[in-house]
Amino acid sequence: MSKKITQDDLNPRHWPRLLYKVFTSFFLAMWVMVFMTIITLVGTLYQVDYGLFAAKQKYFHSWFLIHHLGDGLPLPAWIERFPIPLPGGKLLMVLLTLNILFGALVHVKKRQKGIGMIIAHFGMVVLMVSGYVTYEFNREGYMALYEGKESNRVESYRQWQIEVIPLDEEGQGEKAFVITPEMFEGLREGSSRLVQSDALPFDIRLSDFVRNGIPVPENAPFAEGARDRVVAGYQILENKPAKEAEQNLPALVLQFEPKEGGGEKVETILSARSSNFDPNDTPMAFGFEMNGERFAARMVKHSWSVPFTVRLDEFIFERHPGVSTARNYESRITRVDDRGDVAVEIKMNEPMRDNGFTFFQESFGPPDAGPNEAMYSQFAVHNNPADQWPLWSLLITTAGLTVHFVIKLTDHTGRAQRRAAKSVETTGTGTPVPAAN
Repeated sequence: MSKKITQDDLNPRHWPRLLYKVFTSFFLAMWVMVFMTIITLVGTLYQVDYGLFAAKQKYFHSWFLIHHLGDGLPLPAWIERFPIPLPGGKLLMVLLTLNILFGALVHVKKRQKGIGMIIAHFGMVVLMVSGYVTYEFNREGYMALYEGKESNRVESYRQWQIEVIPLDEEGQGEKAFVITPEMFEGLREGSSRLVQSDALPFDIRLSDFVRNGIPVPENAPFAEGARDRVVAGYQILENKPAKEAEQNLPALVLQFEPKEGGGEKVETILSARSSNFDPNDTPMAFGFEMNGERFAARMVKHSWSVPFTVRLDEFIFERHPGVSTARNYESRITRVDDRGDVAVEIKMNEPMRDNGFTFFQESFGPPDAGPNEAMYSQFAVHNNPADQWPLWSLLITTAGLTVHFVIKLTDHTGRAQRRAAKSVETTGTGTPVPAAN
């Protein structure tokens, strides 16, 4: 530690001083680095079996966690479930940020020679803060378009929403009532939530959500192990979560309850039908009547709008000769908003940035499309307030290290010149003689 902890520091009145000593210590920094190495190792091993998203959530987006020895390692059954408590990545990053902040920017002596290191450490703090802002406020999704199509909607990779759509006499959908994923993702077997709205003549009860499951006939041989609740002859069969989280297909029970007790309740199991990114895939809907009006309910990927429209004018896709592997793919789009139409090229390493949104060329499809078949272009979309902060952190840290190097070089050169001047003394006639020690 920067200063030794004394018995007096343990007095409750002096706990602020004790905390200050702890947060400014090299001892804390050392153990934070040790635990960061450990969770990076075990998190990487966990990713092999459970996927990147699950590993990030458990090891790097948590305050504390329980790691089992068998996660990612082939160990005997008697030891594979042995629990080991570990600090999560979020806690370690907070401790490291406080250590840098107090240890380098507060505790360090304010001297001219130390200004470079203060600037460099400030750059590191900016990097830490940018990581937190990205974790807390970054919104990510994708947009997929065929040539000639346009959209201003971004869809989530892993979250789904429920749409309840009033239908007109021709069976056409009007504006949908949307139930966001936050309203049902936490529901487990036996729990429910009632959703009410003046826009609908009924209330909606949500229950029995599973992150990855399908409805199966209650008498089917493979229905063994399905949930006990039977809805219109079907049960929910819960599957093991997919290794890649975006491949999960959620399901839950919906009950439409007429307001003021009029009419009969309608109940169904609603599930996602496909995790494909193809914009031509149309989700299946459950149709029903309530008080003489027609409605449809469906589960679709959670989506939100961006403040401009993207139109795909041309998708360029090139394969390596003789194989189906992509050699190059890029998109020529038109960004449409109140400022006018702007032509933009989006390539694999050249994203489009506008209004805080970044569009990356991510993928394409369908994967089995032939040479003359239509293909869609898929963009990864990020809305990150701290998008450029890591760059500024790098520039600040580089400037600090440069200042520190120049100060050290100047100081070293000055000392060398002073030693040379002292090492030689001249006589009255100008004859140099060795200086006395």
